[in-house]
Amino acid sequence: MDYSSLPEAPTQLSGNTVLTRLLDGLIFRYYWATEGLTSEDFEFRPCESSMNIRELLNHFHHLCNVTYCVLSDVPVERISPPSDALDTRNESLRLLSVSRKITIDLDDAALELKKFRPKDKALEYPVWNLLNGPIADALTHVGQITSWRRINGNPVYAHNPFLGKAL
Repeated sequence: MDYSSLPEAPTQLSGNTVLTRLLDGLIFRYYWATEGLTSEDFEFRPCESSMNIRELLNHFHHLCNVTYCVLSDVPVERISPPSDALDTRNESLRLLSVSRKITIDLDDAALELKKFRPKDKALEYPVWNLLNGPIADALTHVGQITSWRRINGNPVYAHNPFLGKAL
């Protein structure tokens, strides 16, 4: 999948197509927020109490894995991200892309059955928690990466999130 532009929007409006488009936007924004990051950028943190960009990429990877697990009906387990920052970026994009492919084929009844189930815990949360939890958190961190690289002197490449394409 080419992440530098948004795919065509779904033709029908339903729960699964809204989730699919939300993932499309997240993939697109993350692609551009992380495209062209340098080794200096990975170590940048705007203040002592914040994560650096590499740490944000690792956390974002965890959020992508949670999303994938919920949509794949797999209990959520914390996994280690790849050791290389670019590999972490690419694996996060892959997890989101696979998650997107799962959602596009779901009907609303199947989507409603998706549950957030932490491994080794007798807990279960509805798919709504995926939206207001990991996906919303991921969007926040994309904004942080975008801002922090700009502060570090390496702004994102020109793109238009509204139209979903590079400029």
